[in-house]
This record gives sequence, C-alpha cells and structure tokens, in this order.
Amino acid sequence: MRRMLLLILVLTGFAMTVFAQADPQVQTEDKEQQQSYLYQWTDDKGIVHITDSLGMVPKQYRDKAIKLKQPKKENIDQGHQVQQESTYPSGAESDAADAVVKREWQERLREAKQRLDAAEKRYQGLDQRRNELLRSWGGPAYGRLVESTEVEKIEQEIKDVQREIDEARNDLDVVIPEEARKKGIPPGWLRE
Repeated sequence: MRRMLLLILVLTGFAMTVFAQADPQVQTEDKEQQQSYLYQWTDDKGIVHITDSLGMVPKQYRDKAIKLKQPKKENIDQGHQVQQESTYPSGAESDAADAVVKREWQERLREAKQRLDAAEKRYQGLDQRRNELLRSWGGPAYGRLVESTEVEKIEQEIKDVQREIDEARNDLDVVIPEEARKKGIPPGWLRE
C-alpha cells in the first residue's frame, strides 16, 4: 500500500511538472492567437485596402503593405484604436524624404500653372487678332472672303486653346489635389 501511495505521489508530481511546463507554451500560443494583424496597402489607383491575411495582399503590393496590430475585442470595447507599425523612415530621413515629395508636388502644380498662363496668353493674342480682322472688314468682297477664312482658322485655334485652359484649370483645381489627397499628401504642401 505504501508503494502504491508513493507511486501515485511520484506520478502526480511528474504530471504536475509536465503540465506546469506545458502551460507557458499554451499561454504563448493563446497570446499569439489572440494577437492578430491587419495588412494595409494602396493600389495603383490610390485605393486603400485592408485585409487580415498577408496571403490576400496581391504579390506586387506585399513589400509595401503596412502591418497593423488588430486590437483585442476587450480593447475595442474600451475604445482603443488600432496601432500601426510604421514602415516609414523617422527623424532626419523622414524630413528629407518629405521635402523631396513636397518639391515634386509643388513642381507639378507649378507646371500646371505655367501651362495655364501660356494658354491664356495665346488665347488673348488669338482673340485680339480675330477682333482686328473683324474690324478691318469693309474692303472689297474678296478681302472679306480671305479675312473670313482666316477668322475661322483663328476661331478654331481659340477653341483648341480654350480646351487647354480648361484642362490646366482642371489639373490645378481637381486632379492634382485629389491625387494628393489619395496619397495622403498634406494640403499645405500644395500651397506655394
């Protein structure tokens, strides 16, 4: 009977040791299962996507995907937000990278403004020339025919230049600001 009791105590001690060693592994696995991640990436069209599986991120975007910590359910209930593990440089590197990107966006705006100014000047010159031709009508009928043909050419050029003006204004007022917004560019960068 003593042997039996001793054997039971030894086996119980052994079992407790095994369970005690296994328990931290189980706890670690539970923590890993509780801690899940989201993956965020932006496609070529500027659309931001989020998924809970890296396998769902298209291969061409995986190296640019940002790993986000997904909060545990109890943290969501307490109002905690998702914490983002940043892949962007910090400090001086970040400032230098920001300065380069800011210059690129400002240069893009500057080019659109120059296109607009040049088109508006061409428009004014063509309009002035057309008005001069229209005022000079009063000569023989042949002169009117030649001037009329030239006025028609100028009016067609004016229409073309007006399209250029409209495109440049659209770039300045809509296209560039919208693309910048989609890429997360601060609005202040678009002001000179």
